[in-house]
Amino acid sequence: MDGNGETKIGDYLEQHKVKLYLEDAICQMLELKEDVTKTNPAKFLSDYFYSVHNGTHTLFREYSYLQATENNRKSFIRTIWSCFRNVATYGAELLSVKEYHSLISLVSPDLPLDVIQKTARIVLMEDALDCLMSFVDFLYALQLQVFYEEFIELTKEAYDYLLVGNTPVKVPSTEDWKDSNLSHSRQHEGVESSMFFEAVKKVYQKMNKFILKPDLELVRAELEKAETITFYSFLMSLSKNVKLNYEINVLPEREKMFEGKDIHIFLGKDTIKHNNK
Repeated sequence: MDGNGETKIGDYLEQHKVKLYLEDAICQMLELKEDVTKTNPAKFLSDYFYSVHNGTHTLFREYSYLQATENNRKSFIRTIWSCFRNVATYGAELLSVKEYHSLISLVSPDLPLDVIQKTARIVLMEDALDCLMSFVDFLYALQLQVFYEEFIELTKEAYDYLLVGNTPVKVPSTEDWKDSNLSHSRQHEGVESSMFFEAVKKVYQKMNKFILKPDLELVRAELEKAETITFYSFLMSLSKNVKLNYEINVLPEREKMFEGKDIHIFLGKDTIKHNNK
C-alpha cells in the first residue's frame, strides 16, 4: 500500500473514531469481569456497535464520552430532544439554568454545569443568567454549544482579542488570549462584523481538520447581516439558522419539534426533513 492509501485509512479511522469505540467496547466488556466467562466477546462487540449505529449508546454515559465523537454528540442531542421535548406540556415551558442542569443530568449524570451556563449565555445573549428559558430556545442553543464546542471556544478567544483593539487581525497566541482581561461593559460593545469574519477565517485555517465547525460561507452570511456584532448575538443567530440546523442534521425545524413519537426519535427512526432555506 502506498503512502496515500495509508493516509486515507488513517484519516478514516480518525474521523470515525474507530479505535476509540473499540477501546471503549473492550473496557465495557472487562467491567463485566464477574460474568466474563459467560460473555461471548463477538456477541458483546456486535451488540455494542449495534447500539452505536442506532444512537442508543450515549444514555447515562460520562460527558467526556458524549463529546468524544461527532456521532456521540448527535446521539446526545437526540436523546435530550426525545426525553424532554414534552416538558412544556406539563407546565414547565420556562426553566432556569439549575433546572435544566438537573433535568439533563438524569441522562448524563456528570454533565458539567458550565455547559448549561454557556448555553444560557447563547439564549440570553449574556444577560442575567437567572432568567428563565423556553425549552425550544434552550435545545437549539444546546445543540450549537455541544456540537461545535471547540469552534465556539476558538472563535470566542479571537473575538475577545479583537475587542481589546489589537489590529491588524491575527490569530493570537495562547498567552495573548490569557492576557486579554475584558470588562463586562466592553463585552457588550461588539466588534465590526467584517473584522470578526477575517479573524474567523484565520482561525479556520489553523484548525485541525477534524474539528467540527459550521460551513464558512454560512458564518459569512450571518455576519453580513449587521455592521457590528457581539459574540453571543452571533451564536444566537447561528442557533436559529435553518441551514446550520440542516448541516448538523439532528433536530427538526422548530415548528416540527413536537411531531413524531418519542421512542422513534430516540432510536433515530424518524426521518427529519428540512427545508433548506
